Amino acid sequence: MGELLGVNINDPSIARVLPAGPRRLDVSGQHAASLAVLLVDAVVIVSLSLLTGIAYERIELSNPGDISTFVGTGVLVAIIYCGMTRFLGDASPLDISRASGRARNAAVSWVSTFLFLAFIAFTMKVGEVFSRGAVLSLFAFGLPLVVAMKVFVPRILSRTLSTNALRASEIILVGPAEASEFTRLTADLRALGCRGVHTIEFNNGCGKVDWPVERQRMLQRILSVAHRSGPGEIHIVSAGVSQERLSSILAGLRLVPRAIFVIPDDAVANLLRFAVRPLGATVAIEIRKVPLSAGARAAKRSIDIGIASIALLFAAPFLAIVAVAIKIDSSGPVFFRQRRNGCRGRQFRIVKFRTMTVMEDGDVVPQAARDDRRVTRVGRLLRKSSIDELPQLWNVLRGDMSLVGPRPHAVAHDDLYAKLIENYELRQHVKPGITGWAQVNGLRGETPTVDLMYRRIEFDLWYAANCSLALDLLILARTPFALMRQDLAY
Repeated sequence: MGELLGVNINDPSIARVLPAGPRRLDVSGQHAASLAVLLVDAVVIVSLSLLTGIAYERIELSNPGDISTFVGTGVLVAIIYCGMTRFLGDASPLDISRASGRARNAAVSWVSTFLFLAFIAFTMKVGEVFSRGAVLSLFAFGLPLVVAMKVFVPRILSRTLSTNALRASEIILVGPAEASEFTRLTADLRALGCRGVHTIEFNNGCGKVDWPVERQRMLQRILSVAHRSGPGEIHIVSAGVSQERLSSILAGLRLVPRAIFVIPDDAVANLLRFAVRPLGATVAIEIRKVPLSAGARAAKRSIDIGIASIALLFAAPFLAIVAVAIKIDSSGPVFFRQRRNGCRGRQFRIVKFRTMTVMEDGDVVPQAARDDRRVTRVGRLLRKSSIDELPQLWNVLRGDMSLVGPRPHAVAHDDLYAKLIENYELRQHVKPGITGWAQVNGLRGETPTVDLMYRRIEFDLWYAANCSLALDLLILARTPFALMRQDLAY
């Protein structure tokens, strides 16, 4: 997609690439590392459950509480969480090779774990067994902790195992005589603990007629070094070597009882940092990943339903008072409904508290301006405080909207700006939201000029290309501070 409206959505600082460095773990080593990480996760979760439970009970009730309950809660959470992380990892094994993928995996698994616990407690009516305060404390303190652990523990463990895998081994480094990587690779291998590095060069510039002789000479040297040196691996530098010659070298080494690695050139190495997906008889390299996986979308939807349901339930008395105030202040319905374009351009009717004396939803919809005479007295207060947006929680429950996403515009405005701003419709590739990245960055309220709308669309497009659960949580946390700027709403 490249750059859209000047927004570099492929910025290297947010590109999801594999961390640099060698990958030397065999299958058994990967399983051992995976089990070790899960064991560490379980121990930390149980310990955190015990600590947060005791701390909560001491602060609230001045006693340590039932320690066995906290341990049992921790064990239950650890089992569900580890199971979910393992399931998501098996569903997308390449994703967990990247720090961003592991962080997303941990956040989705953690939120899903507690949503599942809440569902079980509600359906089986065992909520009284758990201390709600202790469980909420475990959730709040555990979320950043499990994310940090999923990012750093596998990295440290992989580095340790990789270093130990090469420790005291002797590497045979093979490549063209003109290759510039020998000095650097030798230093890197020694830094990883290799006892010895044996360099074998061959004349890659020789002609097709002379190549069989050069190949045979090189293979004999490799076999001679492999025979007299200690256990280790063979690394072949492939930069500048044709596919035909590389295949002939590998064919000549097929009976050598050593692990063989091909070191690609820089261009191929950069591509190999990305995820690889089987595609029929070939493979495809995933240069850019979809911002939200299926699991992340399910978790986002669960969060939307949970928060919207709770908010509507507790705010019901207040919403009733607002409805009465609107009816007393001016004639007309309590709610204002207007056609908006949702995800993929699907239309829905947004629900808001009526704040004007008009109900415009045609081909021309004038935006509210400062000191707009169409705004009622109660409506002015509702718009400044953004209380008029609260009924959109119903749209969230229906699935028309999300808590976080680009703000949906009137259909008339979409039709207008789609003609004036390039790639405008790309903001509709995600669900619209009650709050969004543009709004928490000060771009809310009226957009009287195309330049102001252009700036807002920049933020919307960036969000659509980079949305994640972590970003949604950040936007939700910043929304109350954005609402304090009442000068932007009228």
